[in-house]
Amino acid sequence: MAASIYSKGTKVWFEDKERGWISGEVLSTSVHPDESVDITFINERQREISLRTTLKDITNNARNLPPLCNAQEYEQVDDLTHLPHLNEPSILQVMLNRYSQQQLYTYSGIVLVAVNPFADVPIYGQDVIQTYAGRNRDELRPHLFTIAEEAYGAMQSDSQNQTIIVSGESGAGKTESAKYIMRYMASVKSGSIHDTATSTSVEHQVLATNPILEAFGNAKTSRNDNSSRFGKYIQILFDDQSSIVGARIRTYLLERSRISFQQRSERNYHIFYQLCEGVSSEERANFGLDADTTGYRYLSSSSIKIDNVDDATNFSATRQALSVVGIDEEKQLAIFRLLAGILHLGNIEVTHRRDAKDSIIDDKNDAALQKAMELLGIDPVEFAKCTTKKLIDARGEKFSSARTMDQAIGVRDGVAKFIYSSIFDWLVLRINESLSADEAVQREKSFIAVLDIYGFEHFQTNSFEQFCINYANEKLQQQFISHVFKLEQAEYAEEAIDWTTIEFSDNQPCINLIEGKLGIIALLDEESRLATGTDESLIDKLNSQLKTPEHKPVFKDHLHGNEAFLVAHYAGDVSYNIDGFLEKNRGTVPDEHKFLLTNSTNSFLREVAEVGFNVGVDPHLHTAPGSPTKLVSPKNHVAPGLKAVSGRKPTQASIFKSSLLTLMDALQKTEIHYIRCIKPNESKRPWGFDSPLVLAQLRACGVLETIRITSAGYPTRWTYEDFAAR
Repeated sequence: MAASIYSKGTKVWFEDKERGWISGEVLSTSVHPDESVDITFINERQREISLRTTLKDITNNARNLPPLCNAQEYEQVDDLTHLPHLNEPSILQVMLNRYSQQQLYTYSGIVLVAVNPFADVPIYGQDVIQTYAGRNRDELRPHLFTIAEEAYGAMQSDSQNQTIIVSGESGAGKTESAKYIMRYMASVKSGSIHDTATSTSVEHQVLATNPILEAFGNAKTSRNDNSSRFGKYIQILFDDQSSIVGARIRTYLLERSRISFQQRSERNYHIFYQLCEGVSSEERANFGLDADTTGYRYLSSSSIKIDNVDDATNFSATRQALSVVGIDEEKQLAIFRLLAGILHLGNIEVTHRRDAKDSIIDDKNDAALQKAMELLGIDPVEFAKCTTKKLIDARGEKFSSARTMDQAIGVRDGVAKFIYSSIFDWLVLRINESLSADEAVQREKSFIAVLDIYGFEHFQTNSFEQFCINYANEKLQQQFISHVFKLEQAEYAEEAIDWTTIEFSDNQPCINLIEGKLGIIALLDEESRLATGTDESLIDKLNSQLKTPEHKPVFKDHLHGNEAFLVAHYAGDVSYNIDGFLEKNRGTVPDEHKFLLTNSTNSFLREVAEVGFNVGVDPHLHTAPGSPTKLVSPKNHVAPGLKAVSGRKPTQASIFKSSLLTLMDALQKTEIHYIRCIKPNESKRPWGFDSPLVLAQLRACGVLETIRITSAGYPTRWTYEDFAAR
């Protein structure tokens, strides 16, 4: 009888603002002749709650009924899908119970949920790697290495390429998890990895990519001391003996804006602080560097020190890693020379005339200008002239127009961002050339890829970077839910159960809004290519074109509609401030500065500038030898169908969209494994667990949507043996 489900003494859950959910139990149940049912509950705060429902609603597990608790024996189950009552509060309770016992990992079907302890835990050593090697997931406790071993074993047995997707919000532990997985792959067969300065084995070269990418692509943010400010897809290549022969890397959307500005609680990229503290006295003199980073405009607004981090020691590790991947001492010094040049570039003073808004740079007495141009190999007078005056070509007639002070500062900072981004692209290109050379490609039989990509972001102020990041998460969420749904259908088909009634949340309308023919990216690109285009004209265009019945559910009215737009993402509504969208999307430098960079007397600057100018234009520039179709470009070479319009370089949004489509196509051709990383508290407190915060992430990363899909079908699952025993 349905009423027995909520009989006296039955344990249930109630929503709670402070803790997410709290427990309660049934005090009494009364069934009336009209099949209505009155139930009285009491929660753990000793508050009585009365509810009127019907037998039909109880049978159908209606949403207005409090979810049922599981028996105590299920409170630390290894796999959430093994819970008899599959609901949100029960999942949260299992996560909390396991975490309090320092169990970081829990399965949720095909997903491994990983909770960051914010503490060193000795469970990743070589002895643990060998314990998990060759073992099935049900033989040992849940662990990162179970997923790594599943991928490795599937590659061996099925000869199919594998991908491990590591996702989660900033500070959840994605980067560390990806590193441990790579270490597992590098040492599972050989039995060990020797971290010696002289080791040049392929495995060691693959692992050496981590400190390089962290130094140049990671930074301290308000939420994470080592936040990856780019996404990466690393393919580890194996031969027919399942031995590593090389690797390929593709990166996504390096955060350029960080070069010239950081919030007070944040830092610029690690490499700048490493450089200032770690260079030799001779190098310091040559580069004109000061160990006190507060003297540099690009570093002074940020917090300088990170607890338990020695920038000088890390600089030595970065140099060693560069050597391991084949970047010699001469090239390293050339890189550091450009980095020092960027710091001096930021210190160039831009002022304006007393009687006008025209910008001025003192090309004779500005010491930062002289030093920056010395390091970059550019004439200081020409740089000052090009930065303060704009060259206009009107039907073949050329004339100059003065820039305002703000415009000149924007150009100065734009050049710095471009040079840094080009260095980053050049580094990844060189790593790919070293790790996926002809010999590696010829021996390659299969690969295991690790996708370490930024999680959904929603800050007080969201800009172009958050828009792109959340677009990527929409695409990955769609792929994930589709994959889970297909597995659910397969399970029902296997047991001859009708599954046609199951529905799930489809985020295609949001994706159409962003990437459709007349979507946000198309309108953004259109406005970016207009000489008269501004952020204000862009928001006007978005409001006039997208406020339609088709997009109404996902493109919502904003309180400040002339300054921002609101998108209803799968993980929540996000407001995007329009300020700076066009500049960030264009992502290039004025033609006159392009001429200065490509004609620099610094040959290395010319080399990296060529890489930067050709990202998104030359489809062959970043292709590793012998591998013309693989995912190897440092950022995003132009994919089929993406062309520069009217000879112009594709925009940052177009390149990002193209790279995402290429990535999704690549993922579909691999067997996918999922790791969802969870940040348990905002203060990075060791072993602290904030239930509402964890709950929000479980919702955002798709774990609860997976449970919802399962619950929409047949949420109560028993083995035949357990059912018979009951």
